[in-house]
Amino acid sequence: MTQTDQTHRRLEEVAGAADTRSRAATGLLLVAALVMLGIHFMQMATFTLPSGQFRNFHLGFAIIIGFLALIEQSGAEQKLRRAMFWGLTALTVVLMAYIHVEYEALTQVRSFLPNAQDMAVAVLLLAAALILSGFQWGWTIPALALIGIAYGLWGYLMPGEIFFHGGIALKRLLGYTSIPYFQGLLGGLTSLSAGTIFMFMLFGGALKATGAVDFIVQLGFTVGRKSRAGPALVAVISSGLMGTVSGSTVANVASTGALTIPLMKRYGFKGEFAGAVEAVASTGGQLMPPVMGLAAFLIVGMTGLPYNSIMIAAIAPALIFYAYLMFSVQLRAISLDLDARESDVLEGGPTLAEAAKRQWHLAVSVFVLVWLLVGGMPAGTAALISVLLLLGLDFLMTVFLGRFSLGAFREALGRVVNGLVEGARAGAAVATVIAVIGVLIELLTVTGFAQKLSFAMLDLSDGSLFTLSIIVAVSCLVFGLGLPTSASYFIVALFGAPALVETGVPLLAAHMFVFYFANLSAVTPPVAVAALVGANIAKAKFWGTAFNAVRLALPGFLMPFLFLFEPEILGIGSGFGAQIMAVAQALIATGALNCALEGRIFQRISVVERIVLAVAAIGLLYWNVQIELVSLAVVILLAAWSWWRSRAARAAA
Repeated sequence: MTQTDQTHRRLEEVAGAADTRSRAATGLLLVAALVMLGIHFMQMATFTLPSGQFRNFHLGFAIIIGFLALIEQSGAEQKLRRAMFWGLTALTVVLMAYIHVEYEALTQVRSFLPNAQDMAVAVLLLAAALILSGFQWGWTIPALALIGIAYGLWGYLMPGEIFFHGGIALKRLLGYTSIPYFQGLLGGLTSLSAGTIFMFMLFGGALKATGAVDFIVQLGFTVGRKSRAGPALVAVISSGLMGTVSGSTVANVASTGALTIPLMKRYGFKGEFAGAVEAVASTGGQLMPPVMGLAAFLIVGMTGLPYNSIMIAAIAPALIFYAYLMFSVQLRAISLDLDARESDVLEGGPTLAEAAKRQWHLAVSVFVLVWLLVGGMPAGTAALISVLLLLGLDFLMTVFLGRFSLGAFREALGRVVNGLVEGARAGAAVATVIAVIGVLIELLTVTGFAQKLSFAMLDLSDGSLFTLSIIVAVSCLVFGLGLPTSASYFIVALFGAPALVETGVPLLAAHMFVFYFANLSAVTPPVAVAALVGANIAKAKFWGTAFNAVRLALPGFLMPFLFLFEPEILGIGSGFGAQIMAVAQALIATGALNCALEGRIFQRISVVERIVLAVAAIGLLYWNVQIELVSLAVVILLAAWSWWRSRAARAAA
């Protein structure tokens, strides 16, 4: 379906053409999204509203939009479901209005003495947020939030020093969930969501609505036609770039994987390998600047570091991750004697030149976003300017290509509205789950559990940074089983990152360590949700796909340890020259490890050579200069030996 078709479809639904959806919900959703956008634009420009009121509107409209979207998706026969969501929508409007009207009294008069109405509003707002996040994101996160509330209430019954605390009175406990303390649902995370994350979700929605998906796929096809790896390279490029736009690993695998995985299988790759390539490429999209994944914004909230510092630090590791993945698919294509340059598997696809004529403004808006971020502009403001630039250029392009006709103006306006609404819907969905995570984080902090667990990890590691890093990495992978990346990151960052910092690790390096492992939980067995979706599309075995994914994502498991022991790779505590040396070292090490796993350098290598090469590759990543130099010499010698033998074999043939 083309973008024009999507725009017409939305307008038809608003007009009453859709039979299976609630026309009222569709219309109200459009209105709510535009009102929410208006409030955010006004606040970003003038800062008229107090922080608490802005957070209240942000969360309130996010919940309203979420329930209206659920009504819209429900069939006409699901009357009870629709009625429940309509009731929750109306309730949220009342709750939001109450907090807005009573804001001054809540913050100045009843901040420590809330009345019965305040407590009722706090309970109902929590219930609405938990129910919505459960329907949108699954019930794991709401369940964890409820466990956190129960722990806050009855922690005095828990055994052991780590779990025991004095207990929190019910009224005070409910105050920590939202009002009158404006914590939890209305706390710092929601402030981050309102001021920064929402704008980036809006930017992503605007990109998708103005044709970024088609352009990215066309870019992948163009590069894939010139490589032996062919469709696998299409998957790596398109899924990686899409991951920076979509913000969801699983959604990305499901959308782009429906195209790339069958192409890879038809070309000659096995189903397990094809599903793994797509899963890893989509996972890596959350590591790739400038947008990165949701958890990257949460680093800002946890550390107070500016987003541009996080983005710049993430560039080198992301490039290494994708260089390894591209090299992996290239080596596999050579091993299978495949060559897309001599195949028709990618023939008939779109050309990049055709897309560039229509979508050049997408690249311009991304470039402006990066330029503003690197220049030090606040991330939310930079994203807002980029959104307005993108939609403005798209409007002008559409009108110009339509020769300034009335139909062209209508289409251009429809594309702008569609981009804004899609972005608002994406931002609203993220806002709700972040608010619920905020409740869990608030309670784990106020009970002291996070601090005590952090000290327990330090005691368990006995002061050894390497031992502590293993404990934190395993914790990330365990907590990531079935949890969204954002929740996995936040839970472990709450106690794991402070423990790492306590041993002398730089703050950004500690959080990047947790961030990487939280993302990679999506491809780590036994759950590996991204690999599971990839395996289903490829009609392949899950375990084979998951283990292939772990192998293809290997740099993501190794590089975080470099963040701790050689933070130069992040540009921390060193100049640009030292960072370049660290990146080159990591590229050589991961390339050598790739060759060892595939059993090929310039030609097939023996088992003994593979083992020696793998050991040398790991040695190159070790934080000891002598070991690194010896390992580099071994890699060079093995590569030279393989090149000489391949040359001799060609001469003999």
